[in-house]
Amino acid sequence: MGLGLHKQRFFGGGFDSDAQAQITRIQNAGGTIEDANIIDADIKFLKSIGLFNNLKYAVDPRAGITERVDGSDTFASKIFDYSGSDADTDNSTGSEQPKKGILNGVTSLDFDGVNDKLTNENTVTFLGGEEMFSVAVYAQDFDNSGTFGMVVDKFTPSNGGKEFGTNYGRIVIFTRSGNNTSYQDVQMIVSGTSNTSNAVKGFINGVEEVSGSSDTEYTGKTLGKIRYGVSGFHAKAQFQKNWDFSALPTLSQAAAINTYLTNQFNIS
Repeated sequence: MGLGLHKQRFFGGGFDSDAQAQITRIQNAGGTIEDANIIDADIKFLKSIGLFNNLKYAVDPRAGITERVDGSDTFASKIFDYSGSDADTDNSTGSEQPKKGILNGVTSLDFDGVNDKLTNENTVTFLGGEEMFSVAVYAQDFDNSGTFGMVVDKFTPSNGGKEFGTNYGRIVIFTRSGNNTSYQDVQMIVSGTSNTSNAVKGFINGVEEVSGSSDTEYTGKTLGKIRYGVSGFHAKAQFQKNWDFSALPTLSQAAAINTYLTNQFNIS
């Protein structure tokens, strides 16, 4: 249940102090928070499993967006990062902003696969040889995404890297996996790991799908499009969440995250 509009203030109620700091920051920036409990619950959960101090990026449309209303539709010009990095991701061009929607009963940002994107050039940097763990919840229409239609991407002018999306009919989870067909428009928990040797692994709903190697830097953040290329590289997708960490999870931490997100997003 949403807690209300950005003009309201959320104090007390047992909120974690880091969560309250992010709630206040987002509200002061004019953001609309659909449900402040998401920020609080996520931060408390990540602290409980020992990964919060490694959290570098965290977005969820329920946890803070800047809204633009056009008739009966609501679009997001910005999605707020509640990790503490303040790496908010935005787009000032109205025709390129994702629309607020619903996926499996939970709020999503719907990218149209034509020109929608949200981006930030200057934050969330992972160097080659640095540990990285990323997890996202989304459903992608692979048939109507571009050839390199990335739902979650880095912001660097390389044509390859640690991203989630599609590449020539194959699902990408830090590296190319199998055919997209099995996952067409399927709500998924997608996660990728990269270690100090640049060995990468990709998972769907906690099950390993692919492994390989990628030493590409990960600089900044783009949602809905791969950074490389001018046109034809957008994703048609319903996006719900993304967390990035500067540490690899233990098996128990990874399992706990999968269970937590499965419950939060009603994934069957």
